[in-house]
Amino acid sequence: MLEDVFQYRTLIGKCALGVGLEWDEIELVTILEARFEPTKGERTKHVSRKFRREPVRMTAVMRGDRINDRVELVELGLGGMVVRNAPYIARGEQIEMVVEIGELSYRFRAQGVWLKDDGDDYKVGLAFIGMPVCLHKVAVSRHLADVVDQIAAAA
Repeated sequence: MLEDVFQYRTLIGKCALGVGLEWDEIELVTILEARFEPTKGERTKHVSRKFRREPVRMTAVMRGDRINDRVELVELGLGGMVVRNAPYIARGEQIEMVVEIGELSYRFRAQGVWLKDDGDDYKVGLAFIGMPVCLHKVAVSRHLADVVDQIAAAA
């Protein structure tokens, strides 16, 4: 599902840059939009979202101004995501979400839309902005455990 969102945001980003899309890319955008179309129940509740969000369970890193926190990604859609155990994110504040799956690191820019108390932390609704990036991590040499690994393991 994350790959679908990445592809969609990349294609929409190409359009925003004025590059345009090939016929097969236009077809892919249409297929993805249809897959995430709101259900009848969501439309009758007058939900103003253009795309449905699907429940997911992923760990991500939220980065921003004085922010570098591990959060739980609980909902994902073509237009945005919802995270839990998040720090305070003001409405309109821009952050970067980093989701790592295997050797791939997906990076999405987003801005805060809404915020709700969630125990000691917050549950935050984020809207995607701009074009995402996917990095392929490659190890040039064997990794030796160090202090940074111990800190990550303790978290």
